[in-house]
Amino acid sequence: MLDRRLTVLETRFDTTLTMLPNKADLSELKAELKADIHGESAHLSKWMAATAITMLIGFGLGFGGMILTMMSRLHGA
Repeated sequence: MLDRRLTVLETRFDTTLTMLPNKADLSELKAELKADIHGESAHLSKWMAATAITMLIGFGLGFGGMILTMMSRLHGA
């Protein structure tokens, strides 16, 4: 009876050990994560730059329009 229980436990232990990641698996995962993070960082930087440029253009057009409107009102008065 004890031998059978011991055999079952050993089998479970051996099965569990084969399912655990080893150093190579973890190293591969780390490399994949670094690549993913680098790609997302580059993508985010592009969006941030595009947003900043769009805001600057919008500010410039809005400010320019306001100045033109004020000048036309001053000259027309």
